[in-house]
Amino acid sequence: MAEDIIIEEAEKIVPLTLNGSVVVGDLLAHNGTNWVQADASDATTNLYAQYLAMEKGDSGNVIKGCKKCVIYDADYPFTANTVLYLSATAGAYTHTRPTTAADVIQQVGRSIDTYRAIIDIVGPHAVEVFIQPSVYDTTDEAGLGIIDSPAWVGPGLDTSGEDAYFTSLFPSGVLSVELARVFYNSIGETTGTISAAIITVAPGLTNTGDTGAAFSAAKPTGEADNIVCYSDIAACFDADALKAGYPFTVAITGAGTFAGDLQVLGLYMRYICV
Repeated sequence: MAEDIIIEEAEKIVPLTLNGSVVVGDLLAHNGTNWVQADASDATTNLYAQYLAMEKGDSGNVIKGCKKCVIYDADYPFTANTVLYLSATAGAYTHTRPTTAADVIQQVGRSIDTYRAIIDIVGPHAVEVFIQPSVYDTTDEAGLGIIDSPAWVGPGLDTSGEDAYFTSLFPSGVLSVELARVFYNSIGETTGTISAAIITVAPGLTNTGDTGAAFSAAKPTGEADNIVCYSDIAACFDADALKAGYPFTVAITGAGTFAGDLQVLGLYMRYICV
């Protein structure tokens, strides 16, 4: 006969209004209205775990939830001293790291022994990366990179039709892109505009993927001679394009008439992750 989970040493206890049925020990997420079972699957990317249910209840009920506790689960059993992840089965935790494309990977605790585990749910946090441009040369110029005093180095976008490229991978626990800025060093450039194109792809599927939102012919913020300026392309990473663990590529193209060069220094990404 199935036995209820026993919760010990709970911390950070709060009242939660439900928007669905839950049982003791369910991991809970907020669905924009109220609290429901958390789910790592692609269809509900933002249903990451924030609390563990300390009571059972149905829609409209107010129950207690906690962020940290020791649980005793006589029906599990656990593998001792092993990480627990949010499962793609609603409300559940699992020792098996989710493997379906775009599942959000969230560690929610660690087992102690066969029947006990520590649940310790950490809130979303920022992850910052700076991605260098590719050295791929898209024209017949002698070389892609240029140098500017004192020592700025990178691809130069100008009237020759040169492009710049970035390739990276979304973190496995990503929830959103808070910031995405392409930085440039202006070398005599005051009028040029930039277009950006992205592709994100599920591993193992077609390389055409999802192209995100359009970014077309926009003047970089702060563009002037001898200025480090930037284009904010965060809007390109819309809900269809942003998927945990997917590879992505960004192409930056000069548009309009250039007075000089925009030297591409890198792509700064700030993710919100669990």
